Amino acid sequence: MNILIVESKAKSKTIKKYLGNDWVVLATGGHIQELPNRAFDPKEGKKAFWSNRPDALPAPPWMWTDNGEKAVKALLASAEKHGDPKFFLAPDPDREGEFIAWRLQEILSPYGPTARVTFREVTKDAIG
Repeated sequence: MNILIVESKAKSKTIKKYLGNDWVVLATGGHIQELPNRAFDPKEGKKAFWSNRPDALPAPPWMWTDNGEKAVKALLASAEKHGDPKFFLAPDPDREGEFIAWRLQEILSPYGPTARVTFREVTKDAIG
């Protein structure tokens, strides 16, 4: 089943009308995860508390946003219900949307293939 993921619930309803029954269209409601808000403390002489070895990229302990965990659980429930999911990540084409798409790809890729798509407008011609 094809699952298209956007940020806005209103946008998901409009797009669903254009795509029809072969697609599930769901919304995240915005960011799903964020970095911890623990501040750097120069007195301790530490960098960010999630720093790794010099030869490795940082692996911060991501925190769920207020609605993020609920949104991801809904996405995974839909994927399980419809079986064999293919995720199409379509948050807004801006910096925040790219961050949302990146986090979704990291979270959803174990459950099915993911692809990033963008819409410059939400019209029948642009979507269909």
